[in-house]
Amino acid sequence: MRNLLLDDDRPSVRKGIADAVNGVCGPLPKTTRTPVEVFVSFFWSTLSSLLPQTFDQPQNSQQLFELALLLLRAMGQGLRDELDLASYVRQWSHLLLSHKHEEFVGRDTLDFIALGFTNLLRWAIQVAKSLKKPLATGHLLEDLFSTHLFPDLSPSEEDRKLVPRIPVLQSQTRREMYSVIVSLSQNTESYQKLLGLVKELVPQGGYFPAWSCGVAQTSKDYEYESNWNYDRSKMIRSSTGYPGIRNLSNTCYLNSLFTQLFMNVSFRGFMLEANIADGDGSQRLLSETKKLFAYMQSTWLKCVDPQGVAESIRTYDSEAIDVSIQMDVDEFYNLLFDRWEGQILSEEAKKKFRSFYGGQLVQQIKSKECEHISERLEPFSAIQCDIKGMATLQESLTAYVEGEVMEGDNKYSCTSCGRHVDAVKRACLKDVPDNLIFHLKRFDYDVNSGMRSKINDRFDFSEQLDMAPFNVDRLSDPGSDTSPDLFELVGVLVHSGTAESGHYYSYIRERPVSPSQVETWVEFNDADVSRFDPSKIPDQCFGGLNDPLQNTTFPQLRFHKAWNAYMLFYQRISSIEKMRAPTKLGYPVEFPVSLDLYNHIAMENELFIRKYCLFDPAHAPFVRSLLDQLRYLGKGSCSEDHSTEKEVIWLALEHIDQVISRTKDIPDFDPMMTLLGKVIGTCADCCKIALDWVSGHPHAMRNLLLRSTTPKVRQDFAKMVLTALQYLRRKDSRLYGLDIQEAQGGSTDDEWTEVDGAFQNIVRRLRDLLVVIQAHARAWDDYFGLLAEMANSGAPEASVILREGFLRKCLEILIIDSSGGRTLKPNQNLLKLLEKGRKYSHNKLIELVRVLLSRIDLLEAPTKEEFDERTHNNGMFPLTEREESYIRYGSDNPRAKSLIFLDRMLSLNHNSVAATGVLELMLRAEPNFGLLGQIYKTIMNGVAIDPASLAGPYLQAGITLCEYSPSAPEAKEMVSRTARDVETIDGHGGREHLEFFSRVRRVRNMRFTRNSYYFDRLVLEKMPDWAPPLLLYWEESVRNDTLALLRRLVFDHDINSVDDVDTVNLLWHTARELCLNCLKRIKATYIQEQQQAEAKAIECIIAVVKHCLETYFEAENAKDRRLLRDAEIILEELGTLTVEEADDAVSEGWDMSSNPPSDPDFTTLDLPSP
Repeated sequence: MRNLLLDDDRPSVRKGIADAVNGVCGPLPKTTRTPVEVFVSFFWSTLSSLLPQTFDQPQNSQQLFELALLLLRAMGQGLRDELDLASYVRQWSHLLLSHKHEEFVGRDTLDFIALGFTNLLRWAIQVAKSLKKPLATGHLLEDLFSTHLFPDLSPSEEDRKLVPRIPVLQSQTRREMYSVIVSLSQNTESYQKLLGLVKELVPQGGYFPAWSCGVAQTSKDYEYESNWNYDRSKMIRSSTGYPGIRNLSNTCYLNSLFTQLFMNVSFRGFMLEANIADGDGSQRLLSETKKLFAYMQSTWLKCVDPQGVAESIRTYDSEAIDVSIQMDVDEFYNLLFDRWEGQILSEEAKKKFRSFYGGQLVQQIKSKECEHISERLEPFSAIQCDIKGMATLQESLTAYVEGEVMEGDNKYSCTSCGRHVDAVKRACLKDVPDNLIFHLKRFDYDVNSGMRSKINDRFDFSEQLDMAPFNVDRLSDPGSDTSPDLFELVGVLVHSGTAESGHYYSYIRERPVSPSQVETWVEFNDADVSRFDPSKIPDQCFGGLNDPLQNTTFPQLRFHKAWNAYMLFYQRISSIEKMRAPTKLGYPVEFPVSLDLYNHIAMENELFIRKYCLFDPAHAPFVRSLLDQLRYLGKGSCSEDHSTEKEVIWLALEHIDQVISRTKDIPDFDPMMTLLGKVIGTCADCCKIALDWVSGHPHAMRNLLLRSTTPKVRQDFAKMVLTALQYLRRKDSRLYGLDIQEAQGGSTDDEWTEVDGAFQNIVRRLRDLLVVIQAHARAWDDYFGLLAEMANSGAPEASVILREGFLRKCLEILIIDSSGGRTLKPNQNLLKLLEKGRKYSHNKLIELVRVLLSRIDLLEAPTKEEFDERTHNNGMFPLTEREESYIRYGSDNPRAKSLIFLDRMLSLNHNSVAATGVLELMLRAEPNFGLLGQIYKTIMNGVAIDPASLAGPYLQAGITLCEYSPSAPEAKEMVSRTARDVETIDGHGGREHLEFFSRVRRVRNMRFTRNSYYFDRLVLEKMPDWAPPLLLYWEESVRNDTLALLRRLVFDHDINSVDDVDTVNLLWHTARELCLNCLKRIKATYIQEQQQAEAKAIECIIAVVKHCLETYFEAENAKDRRLLRDAEIILEELGTLTVEEADDAVSEGWDMSSNPPSDPDFTTLDLPSP
């Protein structure tokens, strides 16, 4: 059985045997005499004895474990008495804990032994529990947790190499292990032990090191933003085993070159062994390079931060490089090697450094008329290859060494012969290093235009290159028999884009490899690293025209590919063969580094992998099961001291803050918040525990309410806080902090006594966040919305929030952006952001102002400051002097056009309901508050705004003014001026103005008049002013709705049946004046300007004019006859300017039976009967 199920390396054989055994242990034909239980018992006995032997063949054990689990389940169904569960659990636990899990971080590999024994243990423990059989599991819970799920961090020892402990990373296995652990924590003691283990995992505080963002940081600490939308698959190094390099802004040129150099393991080894005497000073670049290479070979994170390297590079002008500006990678290569060489201490080390990529050229002039040759040696670090007019690298190199003929006027002066001779000037290779870099000159400069351009022509290069034909020895004696000097392509640095902008990335061949390994290539593209198929090099690197067969969208479209090779890296074959193979097959080469640096990287790896495991998909459900288990253990009731409840509630909240709310798409957030709500929603003490965590963890409140990028997180967290407070308010006033005696007998005067409790703690924590609120624009509605809901709970809550200065702060924010408000020197950070164009939603801030002002008696004498005790009268409080000054701000300035804070609320138009609610509260305090004139001025200035489409919120405020003003003149002038201003709106705000008139006519102001039709008549009187412009408005719906409103106001009334003389006169006079103004409007707009009129645009105003002429003018009256004749002339002239016929339904006459639009804003005007 072992040979077939374990030792055989063929998966198909192992699977076939497992299927066969499973077949005979399932339902058998009725003719079979042997019971199936016999087969199950036999095979179980055989397989259970093989389980310890899986350690000999771990990679072949999958089928054996799967079959063993099936057989164990079969045994549990009918042969439970034969199962020695206690022995199995004891044996399997020992085997699982003794198993040394090995895994290459970044490669999702399944550990069959870990998963297999975990599955068997889980099932055995469940069966034992169902049978109520005791199990002596010892310390299995703690040991399994600290061995395979979250190994203890390695102790820091100065003189010993730290060996990072790798947990099981595969999610399926971790999920099963969590299930085993939960099943072992079925009593209070084991449950509390488990809570203690999990509690130590969650990081505390608001600082997030670079590794938490998937970035290995090589230099001094920089502040990193906390992770949101965390995708752990994008935080770990790629399966290739290499990290990428973070792009600092435009540093892809640096990244692509450094990866090429790093993957040359000989060069990497030399740099890591470099002698550093002054790493913080004269050798900083060399020191930072060592750190970068050390991290690149050892980190488990996705990418390495090159900030330290970039900061330590100086240009030829001794200035730091600007990471926001792209550099030519060839120029950067020369600069980098020059700076490196300058920091290497010994001459011997410098010589070796130059030998990696540096060689010697011979600049040769050879006479064609004599035997004399002039030679000059020059060093080179890269060979410059022309590609313009060249098809291949071989052709370019041939042209490079062929040189140019010097003849005619350009003959060479041979000093040996003393005469001018024909000669050949050329460059030959003399000393060729093991590593060659070819710079392909793809950028060209046009002298005439002064512009750079990129040459995207096709340029081929071979996988193998013989450099012997270009050596000076071969060229001096072409007939000589010299050995080939073979190089192989090991890297391509690609440029994608134009001469002015683009992107660099690299394809690199892994080396060294063992003879049995297949050649592999890796693509390094900034932080992203992946496998690359070298067969795609021609398509991805040669340039030239695209392949139309690959363009499925536009198969006929041909274009020059903008991505092509810019630098080629070749290595001598003999050098490659000398390099040592990796110590472990499939693992990248690592060179030794200093103990301190190695241990620092190892510790970062351990910390990172712990966070990586916290974000495993199985971890959040595990924590949720702990929270759910609290209710199971307590059997529906809480412990007396609530110590266990506190631990698990705090643990859940910490995971919500640090883990669950930060994951991409937050899949576990809603289930966890729902369960947490159930736990704390039935017990006042549990509510207080949750609120104490919120108020006691300043970073948590800021994270969940302000920083989170997910609206649902912010909204649900605020809802949780509010729900918990409301529960405490009902159930336990002592814990809540406000002992409220509800008013009796219809009185609204609640009384309360205050003790320091949950409500005050939350308010103070929210107050502390005010200093950073400007940094979290997206969270303003969540933050101020929570405060508004809390303040709306009642006068006691409002008193606490007022005391903490929130009304003052909100008023300050509203006036800060005004020219006058800046002189108050409020929150300068907010002011700077506003000046830079940062946008904020003031929706809930205005609502908070409304709620708080509803608890303010504006006529009470103000107190000195917020912290002064505000005595309340019937639940109403006075303002502070500063709050009152903010409300009145602008009123004492004779040049001021408005009340700043009121104007700001209205102009923002973020919450018109709350803004008009604030206005209502202010108007109710008039005239004694003394701001009625300024309120009127503020609104009217806004109504006159240009463009008029922005006047909407001011028009709504005008309606509120009409409804609550204590004085008729302001209200009357509000309607009159608005009616006159319609003439000037010029195609903007027509809908807003029409809505104003349709709503204001229904206003009933009982403060200055008992006439319920006051505004009806006022709108009717001013109709000749506002109606004609709206009847010619460009928007058809506005014209039609204006017509419908006119019907209700005037035309639906039969004046012959109205008995009241005043009403008849008003209707008669208004309709006649409306008709005349419409004719004036037509004459001024079309006839005087000879402007063409579209029939559809004028049909409403023509219908009004015709109806008025027929109904309200008498042909018997001489004056009316003249008016009728003038009107007829105007309409005839208008007809000649009309571009198309009007609709018969409107142009032919007035249909009194037609139904007006069903707009809820339009109601029939009921004029009073006489």
